[in-house]
Amino acid sequence: MAINASMYRKKPLLALALLAVATSAHAQWRETGGWQCGPFVRVTTSIDGRDGIDFFVTGAWFNNHYTLRQGQLYYNGTLCTPFGYPFGPPPRVTKRQECQVDDGAPRKPGIPTCE
Repeated sequence: MAINASMYRKKPLLALALLAVATSAHAQWRETGGWQCGPFVRVTTSIDGRDGIDFFVTGAWFNNHYTLRQGQLYYNGTLCTPFGYPFGPPPRVTKRQECQVDDGAPRKPGIPTCE
C-alpha cells in the first residue's frame, strides 16, 4: 500500500471534530457546589439537568477513603465542609396563585376569579 500524504492531513480534522463533540457534551454540566476536605482536597459536584451528578476530586492522591452518610462527606474519616449545593440547587417552590370561586358571595379585592 502506498502512503498518501492526504491520509495524515485528515487525522487533525478528526481530532478537532472529536474535541468539538466532547466540548459540547461537557458544556451541559453545571457546577453546583461540593466539599472542602482539609487544606488540599476539594470535591466539586456538577449536575447535568437529567439526574446526573459528577464528582471531581482535586488535591488527593491514591488510596483514599470517601464516605457519604446522610448528606455529609467524610474523607479518610474526617468530616468535609460543604459549599454551595453539593447535590444540586434545591427545587424551586412556586407560590400558588390564589383565586376565588364566583359563587355570588362578596369578592375579596385584588384576588382574581377562578376559571
